[in-house]
Amino acid sequence: MGVRGTADDTRWELSHRYITDQIPRATHRTIVTHQLHPDLKIGLEWNAQADEIGLVANWRAVSETELRPAVVFGTSSDRIGTPDGQSYFVTVSKSLHHLTDLAIAPYAGASYSEHEDGFIYPFGVNVALGRNWSAMLSNDGVHTHLSSTWSWRRTSLTLLAVRLEDPGLTVGLRF
Repeated sequence: MGVRGTADDTRWELSHRYITDQIPRATHRTIVTHQLHPDLKIGLEWNAQADEIGLVANWRAVSETELRPAVVFGTSSDRIGTPDGQSYFVTVSKSLHHLTDLAIAPYAGASYSEHEDGFIYPFGVNVALGRNWSAMLSNDGVHTHLSSTWSWRRTSLTLLAVRLEDPGLTVGLRF
């Protein structure tokens, strides 16, 4: 969901996600974010069927280099399928393109889950499948999910397999 801009380059992102066979809180989710700084994004998340509005934010504390991974801190509603709660996380990610000649980027993190009332440990891998396509296999600390995203200019379309079975779709627009 990262759009990189400069302090003088206003960037907004709007996305809506729909997932089948989920609890009301997870079925529909709309997010609007603003890139305040190249390393800081903040916004609101609306879980319409749960009549809930919450904060989303991401701060890239450490930029990735050829040898060093990126470190990102953030917050959003708790993982898919939870009826309530906020999540506070740190994620470490690293592109391995220079080592593997494949556009592959694993990540791992720690997340404090208000719903779980404790820490969970998400991890996954993102793989570029072509110029506009990528796929991600992710574990949110409890369940595994698969997604594939097609991006073109300022739009994106993501197909989801939540828990590797429940279909979903996310549509995004940057402006």
